[in-house]
Amino acid sequence: MSIGRAILFIALVIPGLLVAGSSLYSFNTEYTELQKTERYVDKLAKDGRTNNRQLDLAYHRSFVHRMNAFSNGTWGFIGATIAAIGVHGMATTNEETIQDQRKTSK
Repeated sequence: MSIGRAILFIALVIPGLLVAGSSLYSFNTEYTELQKTERYVDKLAKDGRTNNRQLDLAYHRSFVHRMNAFSNGTWGFIGATIAAIGVHGMATTNEETIQDQRKTSK
């Protein structure tokens, strides 16, 4: 492996995969919580004994989980894109380094 490919692997592929993996894990947990809060909001809306304050509080809690799930999904996409750029760079670089090319031209 050439030094350029090693730099691409260390600088782009590994951090990209770490960001994508951790963000998608957080997305899954937030999405599960979002589903729970949406069910709770539906239950409160169907129940006639709740006041508007309780319903607003439950809705805003659901909205917080919705925003967190959106941002975690976006960061997962960004991390995967960074890793893909690194893999593309590794695939398109020449196997020979500049030093190898100089040695063969002499």
